[in-house]
Amino acid sequence: MSYKLKIGFFALFFAINLYSKSYVLENQNQILDKTADFIETLSNEVYKKTGVDLYIVALESLEGMNLQEREWFYQKNLNNPYVILFFAKKEKKIDIITTYETQTMFDKKEVYWDYIVPLIPNSDKELTQQNVSAFLLNGFMDIADRIAQFHKVELEHSFSTTNKGIEVTTKMILYLMLFVLLVLFAFVCLRRSK
Repeated sequence: MSYKLKIGFFALFFAINLYSKSYVLENQNQILDKTADFIETLSNEVYKKTGVDLYIVALESLEGMNLQEREWFYQKNLNNPYVILFFAKKEKKIDIITTYETQTMFDKKEVYWDYIVPLIPNSDKELTQQNVSAFLLNGFMDIADRIAQFHKVELEHSFSTTNKGIEVTTKMILYLMLFVLLVLFAFVCLRRSK
């Protein structure tokens, strides 16, 4: 009896693993295991609440292929709608791949320039697994938040990468400070010229 029970549990475990979806399509030791685990959890929630699959690919290199060929290698077996955050370290390539259905859900350029680029280290030596994990996760979470906002749902496993009110206020204060400094500079220059 216990032999049949063991076989039954093994078959169930195999079936679950066979049909479970992995959202980290490939990680060539670029992102930390904890980051990959969090991405799996967040992506699973995004899919359950919005129907959008959110994937990540983190490669050491493109292995002699061009970017489009390598991206197509991962895209060809995916079901729409999906988004892939794609990274190749050696070639310094980052891409956000969207389908027709997902391209209107968020602005790829905003995610790239506002949430990924600011965290990318300046030197190649600083492209450590921790730093790569940080900038990819930051962009990934922002994509997830934007997809959730588009579908008007809340994500339990995400924390907002931005607070628009604080961001706007900070920008206004910085512009005001810059304006005041320019006025003071002009005032000092005019007084010295007299």
